Amino acid sequence: MGEISAEPMRPASSFHPVDIAPTRSSYTSPQPPKKAKSITLDCTLRDLYTLDDDTSSEPVILAYDHPCKFPRDQSTDTGPGRFLYSANFPGISAEEETPNLYKRGVAQRYSFVAGRSPVIMIDLSGDGGEDLAAILSTSTRDAYRVYEQLCPDQRPDVKFVKSLQDVQGGTALRTALIIPQDHLRELPQILDPDDHYEILSKRWLAVCGLPTPPSTVVDPRPVESWGAGQQQHADGTDAEIKRMLRHVEERALPFVVKVSIATSGRGTYVVRSESDRQSALDELDQVLDETLHKLHDSNQSLYPASLVIQELIPGEACGVTFFVTKKGRVVYLAASRQRFDDEGHWKGGCVSYLAQPAYKKRYWNTIETLAKKLHSKGYYGPAGADIMTDETGTQMIVDVNPRVTGSYHLGFLKGHFIRRGMFEAAVLSHLMMRCTRDMFEAQFASEIADGRLIINAWVHDSSGESSYGAVTVGGEDSVRLGRLVKAIETFVETGECAVSAEL
Repeated sequence: MGEISAEPMRPASSFHPVDIAPTRSSYTSPQPPKKAKSITLDCTLRDLYTLDDDTSSEPVILAYDHPCKFPRDQSTDTGPGRFLYSANFPGISAEEETPNLYKRGVAQRYSFVAGRSPVIMIDLSGDGGEDLAAILSTSTRDAYRVYEQLCPDQRPDVKFVKSLQDVQGGTALRTALIIPQDHLRELPQILDPDDHYEILSKRWLAVCGLPTPPSTVVDPRPVESWGAGQQQHADGTDAEIKRMLRHVEERALPFVVKVSIATSGRGTYVVRSESDRQSALDELDQVLDETLHKLHDSNQSLYPASLVIQELIPGEACGVTFFVTKKGRVVYLAASRQRFDDEGHWKGGCVSYLAQPAYKKRYWNTIETLAKKLHSKGYYGPAGADIMTDETGTQMIVDVNPRVTGSYHLGFLKGHFIRRGMFEAAVLSHLMMRCTRDMFEAQFASEIADGRLIINAWVHDSSGESSYGAVTVGGEDSVRLGRLVKAIETFVETGECAVSAEL
């Protein structure tokens, strides 16, 4: 598995596609493009899950939500929801197609490093509806086309299912989900869904004893204390929102406030000024109104509506990815710089492969401590953490993701890029373009053929005209990497390529 080794345990947002303008020939290679060679990963999730797993002959099944129909059919489960996430937050509508595109793109991105693991794409969004058959066909083709970039013995064994009854397996069946979800609770999972939900939360990180910035946890009071009856419950919710937000109103500047369960930077507010405070209060008022109305006796013990208020630590967080084996050993993968948009939402990460030995030494004790804590909760599998270092040199964990993360695959591509003389790489995520994959590949044919550009996800919308994508790019150094990143971002934003970007 190349440079990657295990050591003993000691230590959805809204997209706005743009029209494609005529491309500039100055960026297009003057020579006919070469055919890209297959991508060989340094190792795969199948390899990592196999480490220290001597109790079962059945591989871990990787399961992903892969909805195609919109709006989705109403669920036959009329019970109250148990797990709440940022997808339930204001501004994201289940009536739009965008959430489906995002979820299918995530399924492709995260399964890109699955290896020969069994992968199931689960679509419980419904049957029938205009053009659904075409969407199903296109979505299947989109996924296989991503996997076809990989060498044959590292392509996942994928099945697309419309019912959980179609998931075949004996008593040893084990599935790994990115996050626990209500409609997938029937699947036998390697970790109890409630425990997985807990360790995904910002609240757990604040109270579990790991090194984190000083934190104040603001929990809702028990639902039964809000009063009986619908009107009283509504009035009680308003009062509870005001009580919880009072902590944000009275906190001295600067600070950070986080929603306990959120992803991709959503639900995190850095408050440096009174205008920042007011913006955070306005959004948190909507978030709490949404979540508190979905709080009930059977899920309040999971604390889905809690807030975490932390001391603001100056500096930049480093995203470290690793794997926790079934026996608790740590496999270091990579440390990367995270990239965020103007609204603070995660949009990618950058990695320097030559710096990895130093990063591994720097962060090893911290990720080892974190891995022990995760393993004590029964977790094994992929993980990522954002780690900051304060002015005294003390490392603090500011975020934990016990799952595959958006930059997780960068650690598997070290050999691919270094063999081609490239020592820097970046992932660009949440790309929404008014073009097809064929059009994009024609524009960047030379970079794809050189192994400089890899498509980790590509999902066409129902019109066949717009696409959601995620790509990874490499460069000999940070300057050349930056030029290609700029060229792609310019193409996404304007439909044009950057002028004469000589790589």
